[in-house]
Amino acid sequence: MQLSFFVAGNPVPKGSFRAFNNGGRPVITNNNPKTKDWEMRIAHEAQAVIDENWISTAISLPVCVTIDFYMERPKSLKKSVEHNIKRPDLDKLARAALDGITGILINDDSQVVELKATKNYAGEKESRPGAWLTIETL
Repeated sequence: MQLSFFVAGNPVPKGSFRAFNNGGRPVITNNNPKTKDWEMRIAHEAQAVIDENWISTAISLPVCVTIDFYMERPKSLKKSVEHNIKRPDLDKLARAALDGITGILINDDSQVVELKATKNYAGEKESRPGAWLTIETL
């Protein structure tokens, strides 16, 4: 069983968490406030493609997740540059995407037993910034 969908917009990395003490009470914050909006956008698109068959059979199975991120190409970048080696980090982009589908297409991200991710510039394969996600049961 397989589901695929596109999430439009500039992909946002998960970021790191920071903890500090506030009057004897621990407080944990995310250093990227845009992450929540990106995860919600992914969740919204995931809800649009899910069906009863997926919910009844696939939501708790091991899965392979393939994510192709398309970042906005900087205007100053030479056309000969093929690979995006600039920030954000691919693993942090993938973490945000997995958190976006957790609770909707999968029960927990521990179900992901295979993960394939790429980071590209928009215009190479996809004409606009965003992410293609494919979730396949194993």
